[in-house]
Amino acid sequence: MSWTNNSSLKHFKKITVCVLKIILFSQLLQPAYAETIRIGLAMPKELQAAAYITGMYALFKEEVERASNGSLKVQVYYGGVLGRPDERLNQMRRNVIQMSDASDGNYATIHRDVQIFSMPYLFPSTGIAHEILDGSLGSKVAEDIRINTGIRVLGWWETAGFKHYSSNKPIASPADMRGQKMRVMSAAFSIPVTAMGGAATPIPMPELYISLKTGVVDGQDNAVSVFNMLKLYEVQKYLVLDKHIYGFGPMGINDEFFQTLSQQEQKIILDAGRKAIRWNRKKSAELEARALEIAVHKDVTVIKISNEKRKEFAAIAQPKAIEWLKSNVDSPELVDRLLHEVKSLEMN
Repeated sequence: MSWTNNSSLKHFKKITVCVLKIILFSQLLQPAYAETIRIGLAMPKELQAAAYITGMYALFKEEVERASNGSLKVQVYYGGVLGRPDERLNQMRRNVIQMSDASDGNYATIHRDVQIFSMPYLFPSTGIAHEILDGSLGSKVAEDIRINTGIRVLGWWETAGFKHYSSNKPIASPADMRGQKMRVMSAAFSIPVTAMGGAATPIPMPELYISLKTGVVDGQDNAVSVFNMLKLYEVQKYLVLDKHIYGFGPMGINDEFFQTLSQQEQKIILDAGRKAIRWNRKKSAELEARALEIAVHKDVTVIKISNEKRKEFAAIAQPKAIEWLKSNVDSPELVDRLLHEVKSLEMN
């Protein structure tokens, strides 16, 4: 187009003015500043085995930024660049970052009552676990966490469902655990192992593969997706689907930061949290089902523990666990309340 034509030049000027007006108007509609929610995660963004966590926070980011029209921004830091889980949890408490993917074991170091949900052989299904965590008892523990630690729990996400044992020896009954050296990572998780005559040994995740390969330990407990992610099928022959502990984590946000937001922004965060957790639980179940298929394809022998047989495991492990929990949580009365609520749901 030639701008020597006077009418063409006038037309261009009109278009330019209109575009500038649109840009200026859109800027006026935007907030003068945006609050930033910083989230520190352990896993790399591209790791599909951890998508039920990373994808959950990606969805949270998308929902918050969309619904807030830019008044809230979310910055996600992947791959543990902000430190270990306990370090990120402390950063969240200090409001250096606002959220992290710290799980139940991390929270147990700052609020001991959360350990009640890790009682061995407690939940017969993920559905009942969700009902308990989403119900009055889960809400009470969440509120106590807020009061005592300064972290507001937006909900309870799932870490690939249940933990199962793996070993190079078939474990089909409690007696088969006798003499087995099992890698577990907390005092609460060690109880079922020791109650059944095994030896519990804490080993950091990066050392687990070589420890199994060299016989430092005979087996370990993790969700099947974690078992595959670490390629433990190369050094373990059996997977024992006993569902001994349900894996979960609180989706927390610094409460001081949350309280500075408008009521509308707070609602946006609460709604986004609920939506992200629903997505997480669905994705967790899908990935775990697929993970089991992969383990079988890798020539791992899967031993399915029936509900009746699982009760035999529970009969040995739970009494020790209940005794330990009542001495190692701040609200021992919650243990009996939890058992009663699970039993009621199981009977319905």
